[in-house]
Amino acid sequence: MRTVALLSCLFLLAVSTNGLCQDADFKASDDQDERIQRIVEERRRREEAATRVPTSTDGGATVEPEILEPILDKTLGLRFEERDSYFRILELARQTPLTEQQALARDFREARRLSNPRHAKRKPELFPALVDVINNPDIYRGRPVSLHGVLRKLTKFDPGKNSRNIGEVYEGWIYTDDSHAKTVKSEKGKRRNEPGAAGHDDELEDVIVPTVVVFQGKPEGLNVGGDIAEEVRFTGYFFKLYQYESQDRFAVAPLFLAGAVEWRKGPERYKAQVMGPEVYLLVTLVFVVVAFVWWQGNRREMASAIHPHEADFKQFPPLELPRSTMPHDANFNLKETHDE
Repeated sequence: MRTVALLSCLFLLAVSTNGLCQDADFKASDDQDERIQRIVEERRRREEAATRVPTSTDGGATVEPEILEPILDKTLGLRFEERDSYFRILELARQTPLTEQQALARDFREARRLSNPRHAKRKPELFPALVDVINNPDIYRGRPVSLHGVLRKLTKFDPGKNSRNIGEVYEGWIYTDDSHAKTVKSEKGKRRNEPGAAGHDDELEDVIVPTVVVFQGKPEGLNVGGDIAEEVRFTGYFFKLYQYESQDRFAVAPLFLAGAVEWRKGPERYKAQVMGPEVYLLVTLVFVVVAFVWWQGNRREMASAIHPHEADFKQFPPLELPRSTMPHDANFNLKETHDE
């Protein structure tokens, strides 16, 4: 009886423990659902509030802080919370005339140069705008910047459904005039070329920081591909420091949103053309002249080989025909007899 009672108690204890665990699981699940619900409601509230706020209130010189609030630097790819800001700034870049964007970018660049004692007394074209963007992302975020460089990669993609009716866009990877920078050297598998001051013991390395620009208007004739080298110029709004994976490491590149890029078309590539009859005639004439000169030179060489020099008959046999090589014929014997 005692054994049965003990087993019954153990069974009841196991059932009650299992019930408590299930209640705890249900409670944790309910808490997680509530947390997700709060996140979704907060996101919806921000989106609704953002729709009531204009993207820019100063003619495209800056983007309103409420639009820039969800953007975070040095995150891998584009976060979901940043999509509305992403499309709104793309729309602003498309609607603001390029000449106005260029003027705004030029004025802000000059203000940044004059505020830096190191560059205030230098020529304006020597100011490293890209380096200043990387070192001060919060100051440049939502402002137009003009850059010039070499386009090395261009892809086309669909950004997905959005409320701004933005369809296919292009993503270009550009190396600007001031893409070279010194960053803290990192071990394999760790992040690198992130902005910030280096410590006294940090080892620096030279890196090339690419620039990523997303735009809508592609110049006609500019090819899409992953191995190109085209000179381009663009003015776009700085969005964020975009993190991407490169050779088992994480790297950072500034991301700009623009309406279009300006392409300086290079020289035409060589194209084979059908040769006319005058070309064939010229080639034939050159061939005949070369053949005649070669034949004349070869003829002289053959003549000199047959008659290397005049024979000396003052003594017999001639010097070029020594006695050891003379044949023992009748004339030879007669000459020897005559000498005796």
